[in-house]
Amino acid sequence: MKNLKPVRSVMFAAIAACAIGGAANAADLTKTITLADVASNTYLSWEGNTIVEVDLGARSHLNTFTWDVTLTANQGSMINEAYVQLSDSLQWNQLYFLPSFLADPNGGYHAGTDHYTGSVDFRNLDTGAEHGDYSFSVGQDGILRLEFAENMDDLPGADAIWNSATFTFGYTVAAVPEPSTYGMMLLGLGAVGVAARRRKKAS
Repeated sequence: MKNLKPVRSVMFAAIAACAIGGAANAADLTKTITLADVASNTYLSWEGNTIVEVDLGARSHLNTFTWDVTLTANQGSMINEAYVQLSDSLQWNQLYFLPSFLADPNGGYHAGTDHYTGSVDFRNLDTGAEHGDYSFSVGQDGILRLEFAENMDDLPGADAIWNSATFTFGYTVAAVPEPSTYGMMLLGLGAVGVAARRRKKAS
């Protein structure tokens, strides 16, 4: 799961049912976006996919995710092939959202339209293979990147259309120390340095 880069990716397809139902808690900030008629065309990172950037603010840490989605797979494709990658803008931290698989791990092998709702708490995920914290920070630019992609490229145009999608992100923001706090921190480090020099002289 971890590389030299801080890459942590998990297919939502592997999330066990106990992960569902985790909404944002009282300490989280929330941001809701609503999208309509969003196409997912081809493989992840290939040209032609729809990419949406959500500004959560610098030092934001994504904790929870809630969705209400109506998704159509065009004839010749399958509804369980459509997914969204959630990542920071550099795609170092990545999670993959497959609404069809979450609803039914053995279903979605068809074209047509289905509706999905649910929520998940990334801080307490059971992926089937391991249980842990998959929450992640979006980086200094504050951008949460969403890419609508396909597991298989079945059609020359859009394989699927996200007819409507309401996503709510629960997140926290790291506090920025006040200037006076920085001064106290520097003073504290200086005091540590003085104490270390005194101990050295004494010895």
